[in-house]
Amino acid sequence: MKRRWLFWGSIIMVLAFVTLASAKWLISWHTGQSWHTPLAGRVIVLDAGHGGPDGGAVGGSIEEKDITLKITKDIRNYLQEMGAVVIMTRDRDTDLADDDFSGSHKTQDLVRRAKMVNKTHPDAFVSIHMNAIPMPSLHGAQTFYHPKSSENRKLALFIQDSLKQNLENTKRYAKPIGHVYLLKKAEAPSALVEVGFLSNAAERALLIQPNYQKKAAASISQGIMRYFTNEKIPSDQ
Repeated sequence: MKRRWLFWGSIIMVLAFVTLASAKWLISWHTGQSWHTPLAGRVIVLDAGHGGPDGGAVGGSIEEKDITLKITKDIRNYLQEMGAVVIMTRDRDTDLADDDFSGSHKTQDLVRRAKMVNKTHPDAFVSIHMNAIPMPSLHGAQTFYHPKSSENRKLALFIQDSLKQNLENTKRYAKPIGHVYLLKKAEAPSALVEVGFLSNAAERALLIQPNYQKKAAASISQGIMRYFTNEKIPSDQ
Protein backbone atom coordinates (compact mmCIF):
# COMPACT_ATOMS: atom_id res chain seq x y z
CA MET A 1 0.00 0.00 0.00
CA LYS A 2 2.81 2.37 0.90
CA ARG A 3 4.55 1.72 -2.44
CA ARG A 4 1.30 2.33 -4.32
CA TRP A 5 0.81 5.61 -2.42
CA LEU A 6 4.35 6.68 -3.27
CA PHE A 7 3.78 5.81 -6.93
CA TRP A 8 0.56 7.81 -7.25
CA GLY A 9 2.00 10.60 -5.14
CA SER A 10 4.90 10.90 -7.55
CA ILE A 11 2.51 10.97 -10.53
CA ILE A 12 0.46 13.76 -8.92
CA MET A 13 3.60 15.80 -8.23
CA VAL A 14 4.77 15.42 -11.83
CA LEU A 15 1.35 16.47 -13.16
CA ALA A 16 1.32 19.47 -10.83
CA PHE A 17 4.77 20.48 -12.01
CA VAL A 18 3.77 20.17 -15.66
CA THR A 19 0.60 22.19 -15.05
CA LEU A 20 2.54 24.92 -13.26
CA ALA A 21 5.19 25.02 -15.98
CA SER A 22 2.51 25.24 -18.65
CA ALA A 23 0.79 28.07 -16.81
CA LYS A 24 4.05 29.98 -16.51
CA TRP A 25 4.73 29.42 -20.23
CA LEU A 26 1.28 30.72 -21.17
CA ILE A 27 1.71 33.80 -19.00
CA SER A 28 5.12 34.43 -20.51
CA TRP A 29 3.80 33.88 -24.05
CA HIS A 30 0.87 36.26 -23.64
CA THR A 31 3.06 38.86 -21.96
CA GLY A 32 5.57 38.54 -24.77
CA GLN A 33 2.80 38.94 -27.33
CA SER A 34 1.69 42.20 -25.76
CA TRP A 35 5.23 43.52 -25.83
CA HIS A 36 6.12 42.36 -29.33
CA THR A 37 3.16 43.47 -31.44
CA PRO A 38 4.18 47.03 -32.38
CA LEU A 39 2.06 46.88 -35.55
CA ALA A 40 -1.18 45.81 -33.88
CA GLY A 41 -4.09 47.46 -35.68
CA ARG A 42 -2.02 48.40 -38.73
CA VAL A 43 -3.02 47.25 -42.20
CA ILE A 44 -0.20 46.71 -44.69
CA VAL A 45 -0.58 45.83 -48.37
CA LEU A 46 2.34 43.98 -49.94
CA ASP A 47 2.86 43.62 -53.67
CA ALA A 48 5.04 40.86 -55.10
CA GLY A 49 6.07 42.34 -58.42
CA HIS A 50 5.07 40.67 -61.70
CA GLY A 51 3.68 37.10 -61.76
CA GLY A 52 1.99 34.67 -64.13
CA PRO A 53 2.94 35.36 -67.77
CA ASP A 54 4.95 38.40 -66.67
CA GLY A 55 8.24 37.05 -65.39
CA GLY A 56 9.82 40.45 -64.84
CA ALA A 57 13.58 40.86 -64.88
CA VAL A 58 15.73 37.84 -65.70
CA GLY A 59 19.20 36.87 -64.56
CA GLY A 60 20.55 33.57 -65.85
CA SER A 61 17.62 31.19 -65.45
CA ILE A 62 16.13 33.16 -62.54
CA GLU A 63 12.93 35.13 -63.03
CA GLU A 64 12.09 38.14 -60.90
CA LYS A 65 8.52 37.03 -60.22
CA ASP A 66 9.65 33.95 -58.26
CA ILE A 67 12.07 35.79 -55.96
CA THR A 68 9.68 38.65 -55.28
CA LEU A 69 6.96 36.23 -54.22
CA LYS A 70 9.23 34.36 -51.81
CA ILE A 71 10.53 37.53 -50.17
CA THR A 72 7.08 39.09 -49.99
CA LYS A 73 5.72 36.01 -48.23
CA ASP A 74 8.56 36.25 -45.72
CA ILE A 75 7.76 39.94 -45.14
CA ARG A 76 4.12 39.02 -44.61
CA ASN A 77 5.09 36.48 -41.96
CA TYR A 78 7.33 38.94 -40.11
CA LEU A 79 4.71 41.70 -40.16
CA GLN A 80 2.00 39.34 -38.95
CA GLU A 81 4.23 38.34 -36.05
CA MET A 82 4.37 42.06 -35.18
CA GLY A 83 0.58 42.23 -35.12
CA ALA A 84 -0.17 43.71 -38.54
CA VAL A 85 -3.02 42.72 -40.82
CA VAL A 86 -1.29 41.93 -44.12
CA ILE A 87 -2.91 41.79 -47.55
CA MET A 88 -1.00 40.59 -50.61
CA THR A 89 -1.85 41.56 -54.17
CA ARG A 90 -0.84 38.00 -55.10
CA ASP A 91 0.22 34.97 -53.09
CA ARG A 92 0.97 32.58 -55.96
CA ASP A 93 2.40 32.63 -59.49
CA THR A 94 -0.30 34.70 -61.17
CA ASP A 95 -1.17 38.27 -62.06
CA LEU A 96 -4.45 40.18 -61.76
CA ALA A 97 -5.30 40.42 -65.46
CA ASP A 98 -7.90 38.28 -67.22
CA ASP A 99 -6.49 35.48 -69.35
CA ASP A 100 -8.70 36.43 -72.28
CA PHE A 101 -8.28 40.20 -71.98
CA SER A 102 -7.86 41.66 -75.48
CA GLY A 103 -6.07 44.84 -74.42
CA SER A 104 -2.77 45.34 -72.63
CA HIS A 105 -2.40 42.49 -70.15
CA LYS A 106 0.17 44.43 -68.12
CA THR A 107 -1.96 47.57 -67.95
CA GLN A 108 -4.99 45.70 -66.65
CA ASP A 109 -2.82 43.97 -64.07
CA LEU A 110 -1.37 47.25 -62.75
CA VAL A 111 -4.73 49.02 -62.73
CA ARG A 112 -6.24 46.22 -60.67
CA ARG A 113 -3.33 46.18 -58.23
CA ALA A 114 -3.69 49.93 -57.68
CA LYS A 115 -7.45 49.61 -57.17
CA MET A 116 -6.89 46.78 -54.71
CA VAL A 117 -4.47 48.90 -52.69
CA ASN A 118 -6.73 51.96 -52.55
CA LYS A 119 -9.87 49.95 -51.82
CA THR A 120 -8.13 48.46 -48.78
CA HIS A 121 -7.16 51.89 -47.33
CA PRO A 122 -3.97 50.49 -45.76
CA ASP A 123 -1.60 52.27 -43.39
CA ALA A 124 1.26 51.50 -45.80
CA PHE A 125 1.90 49.86 -49.16
CA VAL A 126 5.19 48.26 -50.22
CA SER A 127 5.97 46.71 -53.62
CA ILE A 128 8.84 44.24 -53.94
CA HIS A 129 10.95 43.93 -57.09
CA MET A 130 14.34 42.82 -58.43
CA ASN A 131 16.58 44.88 -60.68
CA ALA A 132 18.44 43.92 -63.85
CA ILE A 133 20.35 46.11 -66.27
CA PRO A 134 23.07 45.58 -68.92
CA MET A 135 25.79 46.71 -66.45
CA PRO A 136 26.54 43.52 -64.45
CA SER A 137 28.83 45.31 -62.00
CA LEU A 138 25.97 47.22 -60.36
CA HIS A 139 24.53 45.75 -57.18
CA GLY A 140 22.72 46.64 -53.98
CA ALA A 141 19.19 47.07 -52.67
CA GLN A 142 17.44 50.39 -53.21
CA THR A 143 14.10 51.83 -52.14
CA PHE A 144 12.07 54.21 -54.32
CA TYR A 145 9.16 56.51 -53.54
CA HIS A 146 6.91 59.00 -55.32
CA PRO A 147 7.71 62.59 -54.27
CA LYS A 148 4.04 63.60 -54.01
CA SER A 149 4.01 62.86 -50.27
CA SER A 150 6.46 63.34 -47.40
CA GLU A 151 5.11 60.12 -45.88
CA ASN A 152 6.29 58.20 -48.95
CA ARG A 153 9.78 59.58 -48.40
CA LYS A 154 9.69 58.78 -44.69
CA LEU A 155 8.67 55.16 -45.31
CA ALA A 156 11.33 54.70 -47.99
CA LEU A 157 14.06 56.21 -45.81
CA PHE A 158 13.34 53.83 -42.94
CA ILE A 159 13.26 50.79 -45.23
CA GLN A 160 16.47 51.76 -47.00
CA ASP A 161 18.24 52.48 -43.71
CA SER A 162 17.32 49.04 -42.37
CA LEU A 163 18.51 47.38 -45.59
CA LYS A 164 21.85 49.20 -45.39
CA GLN A 165 22.36 48.32 -41.74
CA ASN A 166 21.40 44.66 -41.99
CA LEU A 167 22.48 43.53 -45.46
CA GLU A 168 25.71 45.58 -45.35
CA ASN A 169 26.16 45.30 -49.10
CA THR A 170 24.54 48.48 -50.37
CA LYS A 171 25.51 52.13 -50.20
CA ARG A 172 22.43 53.23 -52.10
CA TYR A 173 19.94 55.75 -50.77
CA ALA A 174 16.17 56.05 -50.99
CA LYS A 175 15.37 57.78 -54.25
CA PRO A 176 12.33 59.69 -55.53
CA ILE A 177 10.85 58.43 -58.78
CA GLY A 178 7.85 59.83 -60.60
CA HIS A 179 6.91 57.41 -63.35
CA VAL A 180 6.08 54.15 -61.51
CA TYR A 181 2.34 53.59 -61.94
CA LEU A 182 1.61 51.92 -58.60
CA LEU A 183 3.48 54.59 -56.65
CA LYS A 184 1.66 57.34 -58.53
CA LYS A 185 -1.77 55.84 -57.95
CA ALA A 186 -1.41 54.53 -54.40
CA GLU A 187 -3.08 56.83 -51.89
CA ALA A 188 -1.41 55.30 -48.82
CA PRO A 189 2.23 55.91 -47.83
CA SER A 190 4.08 53.81 -50.39
CA ALA A 191 7.51 52.53 -51.34
CA LEU A 192 8.99 50.19 -53.94
CA VAL A 193 12.02 48.09 -53.02
CA GLU A 194 14.45 46.74 -55.61
CA VAL A 195 16.01 44.08 -53.37
CA GLY A 196 19.00 43.44 -55.63
CA PHE A 197 20.32 43.01 -59.16
CA LEU A 198 19.66 39.72 -60.92
CA SER A 199 22.10 40.96 -63.57
CA ASN A 200 24.93 40.79 -61.01
CA ALA A 201 26.09 37.17 -60.70
CA ALA A 202 27.27 37.46 -57.10
CA GLU A 203 24.12 39.18 -55.92
CA ARG A 204 21.92 36.79 -57.91
CA ALA A 205 23.57 33.90 -56.06
CA LEU A 206 22.53 35.54 -52.79
CA LEU A 207 19.00 36.39 -53.89
CA ILE A 208 18.13 32.75 -54.60
CA GLN A 209 19.21 31.63 -51.11
CA PRO A 210 16.32 31.26 -48.62
CA ASN A 211 18.42 32.61 -45.73
CA TYR A 212 19.30 35.77 -47.65
CA GLN A 213 15.68 36.17 -48.75
CA LYS A 214 14.61 36.03 -45.11
CA LYS A 215 17.33 38.49 -44.12
CA ALA A 216 16.17 40.95 -46.77
CA ALA A 217 12.55 40.41 -45.74
CA ALA A 218 13.38 40.97 -42.08
CA SER A 219 15.19 44.20 -42.98
CA ILE A 220 12.24 45.51 -44.98
CA SER A 221 9.84 44.51 -42.20
CA GLN A 222 12.00 46.31 -39.66
CA GLY A 223 11.96 49.44 -41.82
CA ILE A 224 8.16 49.31 -42.05
CA MET A 225 7.90 48.88 -38.29
CA ARG A 226 10.26 51.82 -37.66
CA TYR A 227 8.10 54.02 -39.88
CA PHE A 228 5.29 53.74 -37.33
CA THR A 229 7.48 54.76 -34.36
CA ASN A 230 8.66 58.14 -33.13
CA GLU A 231 12.20 57.38 -34.23
CA LYS A 232 14.09 60.18 -35.94
CA ILE A 233 13.91 59.90 -39.73
CA PRO A 234 17.22 58.66 -41.20
CA SER A 235 19.24 60.88 -43.50
CA ASP A 236 18.84 60.45 -47.26
CA GLN A 237 22.46 61.42 -47.88
